[in-house]
Amino acid sequence: MDEISTYSISRLQKAFELATRKTDYFYVGPGREPLYNDEPFRTETYTILLLKKGRMNLHADLTNFIIDAPAVLTIGPNVTRSFQQCEGETEILIFFFTDSFLLETRANIFYLNKYRFFENNDRHFLVLNEHEMGRLSAIFDLIAATYNKDHPNELVLMRSYSYLLIHEVDAMHKNRTVVVSKTDDQSSIFIRFRNLLTKEFWRHRSVSFYADNLNVTPKYLSELIKKQTGKTAGEWIDRAIILEAKVLLQNKELGISQVSDQLNFSDQSVFGKFFKTHEGISPLEYRKRL
Repeated sequence: MDEISTYSISRLQKAFELATRKTDYFYVGPGREPLYNDEPFRTETYTILLLKKGRMNLHADLTNFIIDAPAVLTIGPNVTRSFQQCEGETEILIFFFTDSFLLETRANIFYLNKYRFFENNDRHFLVLNEHEMGRLSAIFDLIAATYNKDHPNELVLMRSYSYLLIHEVDAMHKNRTVVVSKTDDQSSIFIRFRNLLTKEFWRHRSVSFYADNLNVTPKYLSELIKKQTGKTAGEWIDRAIILEAKVLLQNKELGISQVSDQLNFSDQSVFGKFFKTHEGISPLEYRKRL
C-alpha cells in the first residue's frame, strides 16, 4: 500500500497561509478555501467544517460525497480524505484540534471514540436546516471573537467551544434517522479491536493478546489496522497508554512511581523510558510543563 501523507498541524497552518503557530488547535476564518488536492491525505487533527455557501466534493476513504451548503463536516485523523473543487464560490469556517488538546482535562481518554461522525463514512456530513445553521454559526462566531485576540483565557474557551460543537453535531445526528451501512469483516475486526483496547490497554500491551481474542494472527491484525488507520496495532496500544499516562500525570497527588504502577509497568524506570521515547521528555518534565 502506498504511504498516505499525514498533515501535521503546522503543515495545515502553512497550507492555509496562516501566520499563527498553534500546536493543538487553530481556526480558519472566511475567505479561505479548503485544501483542494487530488492526492489523499490524513491529518493529526480532528476537523469540524461549516460550509456556509457553495458546494464541496469530498472523498473520504472509498466514499465520494457532493455536499451543498448549508452543511457541517466532521472528519477524524484516521480518515483518508481529499477535496476537489466544484463550480462557484464557497464560504467555509473550520476548526482543527488534536485529541490531546481536548482530552487534557478529561479522565476518559476514549471520550472522542463515541462520536462516530468523525470516523464513520455514513456520518461525515449533515445538511443543516436554518435553526441548526444558526446554532453552529453562533459557536463559530464565539471562536472567531476569541481566537488570536489576546484573550487571557483563550485556551480554556477554545476547548469549551470544541465541546459545544461536538455536542451540537451529536444532537443533530440523533435527531435524524441514520441508515447504518453493513461493515465488512475487516472493519468489524478493527471496531472489535478498538473496543477491546479501551478495556484492556492498561493491562495488556501485547499485540498477541488482542489478536488471540479476535481469532487472527498478530501480523494480520497489525497489517489490517495499518491499512485502515495508518497506525499499527502496537501504535494504537502505545497511544492509548500515553494518553492515559498524561491524564494520570495531571494528578499531582500521584507520584511518578504510582502512575507507573497503575499502568502496569514493571518499574518507574521502564515507564520513564517508554514515555520519553514517545513524547521526547520524561514524565516529570511533562508534569512540570502543565
